[in-house]
Amino acid sequence: QFLFEQASLKDKHTQPTILSIVDPVSGTYLNALENSLYQDLKNAQLMEHRFLGTTENLPNLNLDKTKMSTFHQSLVLSWTLGQTMRGHSIVDDQDIVALYCPATSDHGSFLEAATLEQIHATSRKAGSTQQQEWLIPSFPVVKHESCQFRMFDRKSNSTLQLLASSPTLKLPGNRTPTGIHMSYSQDPTEMVIQFNTADKGKPIAMYGLSDNQMASKAEGKSHTYTAQDLCDAPANQTEAGKFQPPGFFHVVVLTGLKLNASYSYKVGLASGQGVIWSDEFSFLSSLPVGQQKEPFSYLVYGDQGCPSVGWGKGGEWVASMSGREEGIRSVHHFGDLSYARGASHIWDEWMNMIQSFSTKVPIMVGIGNHEYDHVVGGKGKDPSGITEDHGYMPEWGNFGYDSGGECGVPTVNRFTMPTSNKSNGLFWYSHNFASVHTITLSSEHNLTKGSVQYEWMLEDLKSVNRTITPWVIVELHRPIYQSQVDYAQNIVGVAIRYEIDDLLLKFNVDLVLAGHYHSYLRTCDGLYQSKCHNGGPTHICVGTAGASFDSNMLYPQKWTEAFISKQWGYGRITVYNASTLHFEFVEAGANNDTNAGRIGDSVWIERDR
Repeated sequence: QFLFEQASLKDKHTQPTILSIVDPVSGTYLNALENSLYQDLKNAQLMEHRFLGTTENLPNLNLDKTKMSTFHQSLVLSWTLGQTMRGHSIVDDQDIVALYCPATSDHGSFLEAATLEQIHATSRKAGSTQQQEWLIPSFPVVKHESCQFRMFDRKSNSTLQLLASSPTLKLPGNRTPTGIHMSYSQDPTEMVIQFNTADKGKPIAMYGLSDNQMASKAEGKSHTYTAQDLCDAPANQTEAGKFQPPGFFHVVVLTGLKLNASYSYKVGLASGQGVIWSDEFSFLSSLPVGQQKEPFSYLVYGDQGCPSVGWGKGGEWVASMSGREEGIRSVHHFGDLSYARGASHIWDEWMNMIQSFSTKVPIMVGIGNHEYDHVVGGKGKDPSGITEDHGYMPEWGNFGYDSGGECGVPTVNRFTMPTSNKSNGLFWYSHNFASVHTITLSSEHNLTKGSVQYEWMLEDLKSVNRTITPWVIVELHRPIYQSQVDYAQNIVGVAIRYEIDDLLLKFNVDLVLAGHYHSYLRTCDGLYQSKCHNGGPTHICVGTAGASFDSNMLYPQKWTEAFISKQWGYGRITVYNASTLHFEFVEAGANNDTNAGRIGDSVWIERDR
């Protein structure tokens, strides 16, 4: 119980509202999951007409544009104060502006709400100095055709009177593809494309070699989930700041690809109204498994989130720099992806953010505590196949309710990972790329000897042909060797280490990658039973993709070789041949930051094969 409570306090983060409303007193983001104004507006009685007699001047709301061709354009909402017959302003700082999507929604069905005082603070944080306008620098993905702002006089917490309504804002459309990303399948001649729309229809992709026309066509399948599919609150509560219908997720598999060739593609949703196409993108198909004629690189990291989570720009910097990395073949993300934790709009924002690279190279993901961990409601809903009501909760662990009731459902619906013998979706699976065999595990599930996941890992390791894939790399969210002082976290790593350390040694695993701790740490090579050069792998923790920093001190462990605190960044792996691999920690920063891209740590891993 102590461990559970300690972890819960550590993991209590703010999930900002869909328009990132700021508290005027503290200057910090309001929490979408604990916003008292939402409840006031939802439960209030609406009086539509405030004025019965003649007035000098009623307030009004205006938009600087009434149509958006794409999401994430800026938007400015302005208003007049109005004036009574006695010359007093009708509008004051405690009046409320709410966002309704679609524009015809009733007053209790809003996506966002804020007092004018809060709007002033929010707009100032966005860079506006105007007193009667709300600058929204990037209007978010909204799964509706239209929106409208409305202003209310806040007579009391239980009574509101409508003062003004804005013109209708037309959005890009319910069939516009968003959240486009790629992943590998087990077949190197395939590429999996996934995207999201508000409406359903027939998902299609056109593709072809980049020097030819996109003459090949692939059709896919669609799926979705509802609030009832989620395990617990707040994720399954259908109200502002929590669950919003996610639309439909579409999966299209491109087949018959030539290996290591450049392809162009676009995706769209076909219906009786034609096809709304995405932009055109390009990618390099997979390298042949077991063959490596030249070096190749890919990126690795965990623990990201996005600026909409109320943190700094780290997640955005890492995503942007990932998109600018030349020649990389994929990005591996080992959990704690969006940090939505029940605030569904954050998923859309994170998926949009990673499009800077996910439309060009595959993103291979694992599960973290903030995607999966739950304490109730899992029976019949947990997509990992657990039959109990709660997730994995051993007495020595700190596995709690870190997913906010999501229990992996949004993650499973958004990503499709390779399948192999007895693999378990994105929870545990393996795949080959050129000379590397990657095993992705779930540290949020049972890994004790004899468990389903342990037995799968054992059989997978047995099946590896080291003459075809000489490199074996294991990825999981929680590290099993970590030196930072955090007892509740450390004991979990030690417990998992006790179960799988022998396997890592027996099957000569080369490298273990993890996140969870929001810092960078690298151990010595050959680490086994806490001893260096003892036959085991190198362990590297890269939990630096954007989440708020940890500030814990270090235990004096002899196996700690490198540690970097309070620096966002990512790992870059370059495989030179069957015996030489280079790992670099790349520091992240803004486009104009001269330190962005600096190598904070590097190590050569060499094997005598």
